[in-house]
Amino acid sequence: MLEQLNLLTEQETITEIVRVKQVVMERPVAYAEGMTSTERAGRLGMNEIGDEAQEVVLILILNTKNQINAIHRVFTGSLNTSVAHPREIFRSAILNNGARIILYHNHPSSDLTPSEADLNFTRRMKEAANVLGIELLDHFIVSDTKWLSFKEIGLL
Repeated sequence: MLEQLNLLTEQETITEIVRVKQVVMERPVAYAEGMTSTERAGRLGMNEIGDEAQEVVLILILNTKNQINAIHRVFTGSLNTSVAHPREIFRSAILNNGARIILYHNHPSSDLTPSEADLNFTRRMKEAANVLGIELLDHFIVSDTKWLSFKEIGLL
């Protein structure tokens, strides 16, 4: 019996993630100033994902001074849908020491009207942000020529 127990413990292994590697990309120098206005934040989203042919969810991760710690494409969907989960969004925020985040997604159709799915997604992200203690500053819908801020229109 003891021999069987020793054999089992030698064959069983536990895998532990020791390190998560992140890839660093250079961003425009203008991003170094951080997010100082809704206009600036909206334009950043347009520049990053406004011209995409598929829906993309982007997260802007900020420190306590609203300076950019990271920009992360969380999910790429289809022509008109994207299914991003709070765990993917907030994993990136946590790994990049985010105090605040701004969410973006694009509408390839250029119609910035929030859908019911957009509204539900925003509510879900707000709830998750509150639980984690990471402030959700805004959620933008962007196209290649315009943007809509959920905060400015009273939906956040």
